[in-house]
Amino acid sequence: MRNLYLVRHGHVDFPGGIRRCIGWTDLPLDERGQEQGRELGTYFQSLIQQGAAVFASPLTRARETARLLAGDSLPVGVEEGLKELNMGEWENVPMDQLKKTLESWPDTGESREEGLVRIRKTVKRLLSQTTKDVICVAHGGINSCLLADITGTPLKTSRGLPQPYGGFSRIRIREDGQMVAEEIGVMPQGAPDDRECRRIWNHYSTPEPVRRHCEAVCRQAEAIGERLVNSGRNVDLRIIRSGALLHDVARAEADHPRKGGDILLREGYPKVAEVIRYHHDLECPCFGEFDKTLPALWLEAAVVYLADKMVQGDRAVTLERRFEDSRRRCAEAEDREEALAAHERRYIQAKKIESLIRIETDGGQ
Repeated sequence: MRNLYLVRHGHVDFPGGIRRCIGWTDLPLDERGQEQGRELGTYFQSLIQQGAAVFASPLTRARETARLLAGDSLPVGVEEGLKELNMGEWENVPMDQLKKTLESWPDTGESREEGLVRIRKTVKRLLSQTTKDVICVAHGGINSCLLADITGTPLKTSRGLPQPYGGFSRIRIREDGQMVAEEIGVMPQGAPDDRECRRIWNHYSTPEPVRRHCEAVCRQAEAIGERLVNSGRNVDLRIIRSGALLHDVARAEADHPRKGGDILLREGYPKVAEVIRYHHDLECPCFGEFDKTLPALWLEAAVVYLADKMVQGDRAVTLERRFEDSRRRCAEAEDREEALAAHERRYIQAKKIESLIRIETDGGQ
């Protein structure tokens, strides 16, 4: 059994910093894209040492990414069939000038059906010519065509599949030749670092007061997470930190936990997305001790959930103070009964999690 990795090239050096719709327009990577290529190289290093083959689209941005991924010693095969879709009249037009929907497509461009035939044929040939894992560095549009075909997603909405710059999708090749998508559009580092968190804040226009709140929540979450690590619990402090920093990235929108999770999914961080989705409302599955069968991700989500309830604005407060103040707002809401019921449920959840963590880290003291 082996894997096919569909990689999207790193971030592009758009002239004047203006993001454009590019298919066959040939542009190089910018500094961020080159860094993403090196991160991919770190991630794939062991697979390459084990004999994985690397192929790339002929366009510069893909070839540069593949070279950074493969290193100096491994040859990179250039495959015309991995080239991006031709975008017709949309080619090189600034993105903010295109009034497009998920399903719309240029009249004179290469169709998604044509692109699917091309990449399917190319991948089939590359798999037949190799025996180990195969890494194909290509583009968001053409990759999405194949991923839609594998997952049963309608081809007309394939553009909705996560395909971040510098991310990859892992496809398991079964013994009968069938393809199974195991991961779609994930970043190699798993969790965004502080610089990437700031970029995401900026890209989605997270207000400054919300950023300060997130930073305060992060301080609380890291302190709780470190206590758990010191007590022997296997929690990922990177997920906790980035989840706390980004938990309110979509705070200005309705249903902000779900919207924030969707943002992180698009950015290629599915684990952080799950933490964000549950930071506002998280059912506590047990009381007294952590259930040893729970996935580790529940702990990261619980830490961020509790930390969020221990911060008011950008100040640390007790759970009692935070919920006392929020209860007054719920009592004045139009849907008073529903708001108060949700408020009470979240308070009970927070107290249970607080108790669980105290028992786990301090023996209940």
